[in-house]
Amino acid sequence: METEIESRPWWQDAKRRNRAVLVVFAVLALGGILFPAFSNYLFAGDQRLVVVTLANGAGQDNRIGLKQACGTLPGISAISDQGNSDPRIQGRFPVRFRIADTTPQQESALLKCLNDNRQRFRIIGYLPEKDGN
Repeated sequence: METEIESRPWWQDAKRRNRAVLVVFAVLALGGILFPAFSNYLFAGDQRLVVVTLANGAGQDNRIGLKQACGTLPGISAISDQGNSDPRIQGRFPVRFRIADTTPQQESALLKCLNDNRQRFRIIGYLPEKDGN
């Protein structure tokens, strides 16, 4: 024997309709979180950089010299300057080298070049960037 409540469709029952709306919202919210996570981070590929910080007042000449000395190594590329091209302003910013898809030997050759030219170009230090940590 069916009662009147059991014979009604789900969209006419407020409790079941609210539950269905909540489930659909939860699925869409979870998908909205997971899709960018997979597309932006997991499938992005290797984007590693080495950021080299120079001493205060090192200037644009030291930045250009460092890019010429270490940016031509195999697998390593110097990232071009962005923003204001005034040498007085660019000279205050670090030098970035792209090390994406390099072998450990190529990466160690860059670090050796940086260490060998530490005094010449007034290098303070270097840090990896976008290395997944």
